[in-house]
Amino acid sequence: MKKPFLLAPAGSFAALKAAIEAGADEVYLGGSEFNARMNAGNFDKNELIKAARLCRSSNVKMHITLNTLVFDRELKALLEYVEFLENEVCPNALIVQDLGVACELRRNFPSLALHASTQMRIHSHEDAIFLKKLGFTRAVLARELPKQDIAAFVKTGLETEIFVHGAICVSESGGCLMSSVIGGRSGNRGECAQPCRLPYRAENKYPLSVKDMCLAEHVTELCDIGVTSLKIEGRMKSPDYVGAVTAVYRRLLDEGRNATESEMRLLKNIFSRSGFTDGYFINKIDKNMFGIRREEDKRNSDVKFTYPKAPPRIKSEDPIPANPEFFQRDEAKAFSPKLQRGFVLRFEGRMPTDAYLKRFAERAARIDLPLALCTEPRFSPYAEKISAVLPRSIFESEREEIRLQLEKARAFGIKHATVSSLNQLALCNGFYLHGDYAFNIINRASLEYFESLSFSSLMLSPETDGRFPKGSRCALEYIGYGRTPLMYTRTCIIANISGCLGKKRCFSRLTDRIGAEFPIISAPNHTNVIYNSLPAYRLDRVGELKKSGVGLITLLFTTETEKETALITECAFENRKPNIEFTRK
Repeated sequence: MKKPFLLAPAGSFAALKAAIEAGADEVYLGGSEFNARMNAGNFDKNELIKAARLCRSSNVKMHITLNTLVFDRELKALLEYVEFLENEVCPNALIVQDLGVACELRRNFPSLALHASTQMRIHSHEDAIFLKKLGFTRAVLARELPKQDIAAFVKTGLETEIFVHGAICVSESGGCLMSSVIGGRSGNRGECAQPCRLPYRAENKYPLSVKDMCLAEHVTELCDIGVTSLKIEGRMKSPDYVGAVTAVYRRLLDEGRNATESEMRLLKNIFSRSGFTDGYFINKIDKNMFGIRREEDKRNSDVKFTYPKAPPRIKSEDPIPANPEFFQRDEAKAFSPKLQRGFVLRFEGRMPTDAYLKRFAERAARIDLPLALCTEPRFSPYAEKISAVLPRSIFESEREEIRLQLEKARAFGIKHATVSSLNQLALCNGFYLHGDYAFNIINRASLEYFESLSFSSLMLSPETDGRFPKGSRCALEYIGYGRTPLMYTRTCIIANISGCLGKKRCFSRLTDRIGAEFPIISAPNHTNVIYNSLPAYRLDRVGELKKSGVGLITLLFTTETEKETALITECAFENRKPNIEFTRK
């Protein structure tokens, strides 16, 4: 049984000392910029230098977080910051979310080890192909992955890091826009306001609040799988929390066993939300995963804990960063941008009627339909314009089903596929590829990386204003109308609110404290998408967007009636403003 490293959080210098004293092999922390916990204490430049000295003297690896999306205007400052880190701090690795940032770091700092953040939405072993080419030495897997998928990724040979304890998101890792859109605080930029922890008007008042993860009862399984590092969440937590939790996992690793009942009670008393969940890991995704921080939980956490001095560590060598390999774009596999101009009609809720298609399909640049529904016989006349939209995330157990659906789509005459993850490219060989909004493209460096993968079109992130200083070898796409997708969940929120009817397509809504209603639409395998309460409207900016190189304007339809869908489409085609209630976000 191979013993993984134990990786502990450090949101402050006191927490760093607690992690080291409790036996962490590795620590992760952030500077004052470019990290996903901007509200933690974090470390200024002098503190980072001191922290590095302490870690080296203690034989503890130090990983620094650069795990946010970065705008073009910030890239120069980021590179200057990394130059300081390389010369003055010498971290063992940088944790990165933004693929564009990863490309720039590989070009400018080839000797620095890069770890792919969980925010990168790593859901399949196929992702390792792209990460290795960019020189990543480790991947922090998405927190929603089951045991079997983790084991499959370990076999790729890339170092594998997984979260084993602490807060997790109800949204897929790196896929939440709720805080950004409704509160102006981007989770992808380290400012999440945690709307998932708020009450809503439902029988279950906290339908989005997931219990903290705890895999202390699965430590031996993780060791047998061969995971490289076990990660404790908690850069916003106190030094007492960091020290106590780290000490428990240190003991379990050193003694090669799982937690006892008394150790589980100890962990609950340190911090929990109505207990813990291991639902994602054991692939038992249900209502039992949800809970809140109760008064009872708070009373128990008042107890002060002590932890033993950790045993001496065995020094380990850091992996040598690989030389980056950048893909060469193959224009023969891409659909010409000149043939991709106009409006994309996208349906994620109610499907278009025959009357609507007869009226508008001929004038559309593309028609996006869910993969599972795009081969209905009535869509046959429009097959060449249809792009099959794949699910946002695909687990290993689901890949064969998706492969068969894609074969059916190909036989149907469909030539285009819209993907949300790099691991989906292998499934879509032979299709023209269209990159979805989930790729979080907000800077030119990331845009250039995806161009190299022979995409035909790329949708810019809803967190941008849609403007880039230059064009692209791909057709650029932007949502001109539609409810912004706020969350994609592996759990069925509909079942958590009102009860799921077990249908292939369920619809519900989430009502917040002020009465705003957020539509929820089921996706394959009882996953859900939560949409903004109002549709975004940007069609009056079409001229401006075209000047910035955006050739495709998406009309995203979810809950609209047939009459509303026709009105929006007609107004878009005729450059008229519809009389509707909308938001700009």
